[in-house]
Amino acid sequence: MMVIDSTMQILGYGAVTAVGLTAPQTCAAIRAGIKRFAPIEAPILDDEEAQIGARVSADPRLRADPGEWLLNLAGRALLECVGKPAAGAEPALLWLVPEPERAHPLSAGVSDSELLRRLEALVGVRFAPCSRVLRSGAAGCVEALGIARELLETQAIAGEVGCVIGGADSLLRKVDLQALAQGDRLLGPKQSQGLVPGEGAAFVWVGRAVRTPQSDLPAEETVAAPEGVCVRGIGLGYERATVRGTAYSVGEAFTSALTTASQDADIPESEIAFIAGNFNGERYDAWEHTHALLRGYRTPRERLPVVWPSASVGEIGVAAGVLALVVAAAAIEGDYAAGDTAAVQVRSDGELRGVVIVR
Repeated sequence: MMVIDSTMQILGYGAVTAVGLTAPQTCAAIRAGIKRFAPIEAPILDDEEAQIGARVSADPRLRADPGEWLLNLAGRALLECVGKPAAGAEPALLWLVPEPERAHPLSAGVSDSELLRRLEALVGVRFAPCSRVLRSGAAGCVEALGIARELLETQAIAGEVGCVIGGADSLLRKVDLQALAQGDRLLGPKQSQGLVPGEGAAFVWVGRAVRTPQSDLPAEETVAAPEGVCVRGIGLGYERATVRGTAYSVGEAFTSALTTASQDADIPESEIAFIAGNFNGERYDAWEHTHALLRGYRTPRERLPVVWPSASVGEIGVAAGVLALVVAAAAIEGDYAAGDTAAVQVRSDGELRGVVIVR
């Protein structure tokens, strides 16, 4: 009988943020607590009070077309993540784009096939026919990991070729800022528990170890031991009380997702050493996060460290979940994390919640 291992190795990653144009730069800045928040230029907003934001360092002319700007951010992070694949290798791309209700110029009214074609043309990399575009927000990265696992298990994609998951986003467009302001979600003089809008891109490359014979078992019954940081378990949940509603979440969806991920990984909650996530500091997020901690992490601890990339890079929308995964993996890989096991908790503005356990 063939042994099926659901573990996925993290083969590479890339990022572009306000504090770094590469993943190592970004992770180092986040580790050091560096932030790059500054007033947004006056033409962006009509308000007298300047809104604080986190911009990627770039020539302003590159931002003239919001769609092209996100495409270029995605292309840069994607190439850092996967480089130029070997001849004939076509990784599957699971690309997160802004949610439909935001009507972003990058993806509004554009078919999935056209979006993939544009990115292929930009980076010069051919992606597998099973590549997809996801429009379910930041927690879509957990959904994408589930798709990647299925593609690897069915051998639709070879383990060494793998799947690339990620996206790019910016909440610095005037229409996005106005929507956040109307929801009283922006950090400012009248809201001390708000988010700092930002922009960026993040991608992670996952795959499988090449199967090799071990001991005296038949080759088809053996699996190479995974090396490096791996995705061990994933879980999804659906929250009824979203940030767009009037009620606050009490963490039920995150608790459900954590239970599922822990069972999937066969790693008890007590072994989780730290949490990373796309927590952005707004009131709703703090409420949900606090309740999720109390409900989900029942083992007594002196403390449970939390890594908040948004404290350095701002809220970067659909790219925030992948960035949290990248930061957690880099910390474990670099041996400066609080432990070797992390839970990456990600929420979308809609109902979707996800937890990824990495070790």
